Amino acid sequence: MEHLSNTSIDVVVYLLSAVLISLFCKKLKVSTVLGYLLVGVILGPSLLGAVNDFETAKSVGEFGVVFLLFTIGLELPFERLRELRRFVFGLGTAQVFISCFFFAIFFTIYFQTSLETSILVGAGLALSSTAVVLQVLGDSGELSSHHGRVTFSVLLFQDLVVVVFLVWLTLLQGRGSDISVWEALGYAVLRAAGVFLGFAVLGRYFLRPIYRTIAATGSSELFMAMTLLVVLSTSMATQMAGLSLELGAFLAGLGLAETEYRHQVEADIKPYRSLLLGLFFMTVGMSINPHTFFHCPREVLTIVGVLITAKFIILVLLSRFMDLPLKSSMRIGFLLAGGGEFVFVLFAQAEKAKAIMPDMSQNVSLAVVISMALTPLLAWFGRSISRKMTRDIGVAKRAAENDTPGMRDHIIIVGAGRVGLTVHKLLSDTTYSTGPIPHVMIDMDMKRVNEGRDRGLPVYFGDGRRMDLFHALNIDHARAVVITTNIFNTSFRIAMELKRLFPKVEVFVRVSDSQEAYRLDAIGARPVAPELLAPSFQLAASVLDLCHVPPEQIDMVIEKFKSAKKKVETRSFPHG
Repeated sequence: MEHLSNTSIDVVVYLLSAVLISLFCKKLKVSTVLGYLLVGVILGPSLLGAVNDFETAKSVGEFGVVFLLFTIGLELPFERLRELRRFVFGLGTAQVFISCFFFAIFFTIYFQTSLETSILVGAGLALSSTAVVLQVLGDSGELSSHHGRVTFSVLLFQDLVVVVFLVWLTLLQGRGSDISVWEALGYAVLRAAGVFLGFAVLGRYFLRPIYRTIAATGSSELFMAMTLLVVLSTSMATQMAGLSLELGAFLAGLGLAETEYRHQVEADIKPYRSLLLGLFFMTVGMSINPHTFFHCPREVLTIVGVLITAKFIILVLLSRFMDLPLKSSMRIGFLLAGGGEFVFVLFAQAEKAKAIMPDMSQNVSLAVVISMALTPLLAWFGRSISRKMTRDIGVAKRAAENDTPGMRDHIIIVGAGRVGLTVHKLLSDTTYSTGPIPHVMIDMDMKRVNEGRDRGLPVYFGDGRRMDLFHALNIDHARAVVITTNIFNTSFRIAMELKRLFPKVEVFVRVSDSQEAYRLDAIGARPVAPELLAPSFQLAASVLDLCHVPPEQIDMVIEKFKSAKKKVETRSFPHG
């Protein structure tokens, strides 16, 4: 009974902490990951010692990582990788492996660590915080901007490469003394690739018919139970094969990513993932001894300084090498300069494999927590520098050509007034199979353009009647053009030229009466009238439908936007 009582107290402590952390982080607009880590440090044995059975909590919390890897696989259909391949497999690959190599050399020379430990630490520090960075980009409305899409692509590759690192650690744990660290790493890549392809085929040809049968019953409980069964059984299968639990979950998600049940599966699994992942980060915080900083502040601060500086320089140089503008390169560098939460996942496995000493793990983990806390400040600093550079470089046709060279299946919005900004906001809040819906805006009002650029919005100065500007925006590969201007004759002229020169591109135009709609119908454009919804909502809903976003998701995004009390765009920008 005493053990049961202690367990009950621990459960209450964890649940109460989760509720309070979520509330405070939402109010303060900071990442819940940082909140869980901080509360874990406070509740841990080094300070309050409020938890009785830490090891049990740690074991349960590890399933949070399993569900996290499952959702990462779920969000990686091959279409997304194909669309973003240039930055995912180009910039992402170069950044991870150059950073890993640099940090491995640094730790070998400065801290005199073994080669195996140095590579492990370098691998962990090469990764950035997906949770923190995406929240920062989402809060500032920059996910669909040029630097936001590139940043998202790099994080995508980092999520992928974690799987290889986890397989490597599993092999290190069971390898013989005659196998070198490089052989183990190479074997990890080959083994992960083989299992990756096997599960992809299994998911495509077996999971889809199984889920079709389950969905036909109409039972939500059975559907959820099936999802949990898939996650846990595939995790156990890879563990029995000598690989990690996390790899099986990732591959299960990857198999389901190509099915029509992906969104429902993700919705079912999200509550489990959030709670268990929160527990995992709390247990990570409990394992961190804050007194470490006071015992060796020089080592911790050195790691923080080298981590941020080196990753920033590497990212800026690589981005420039890939012909990205200096302004975008610096924004990407500041956003990804800090460490990430996956270092805790790697180190938890590494300590089991005895590949890293606890003291080194403590120092690096504490440095990563500090760098994660600094990420919003670094993003603000990059945004401030970007504003000054925008004034000097300009935001006209040349800037548009430099910023949008690889954009595909994007939306071009003509007009950055009230309607255009509402369409931008709704597109930014919605994702489809290839991630955030990419889009750009053009406007003739330089004040609107400068204010939009200051906020990181993808807006450029230009006259929509000039077709060369659309060429600069890569219209040949665009999905649609949305014309939001309130002067119909101007809108009609733009639409007519667009349909004449680019007949395959869909053109949406706001209209005020049936006569205007008939004229647009005659040239093949899509008129959108405001009878049922505000014209901006109707325009956005039409574009989202073109992007194959499910109707229920469109309704949810629009309702969420309509119910928001504060409309930043309408407060900060002139109407029109």
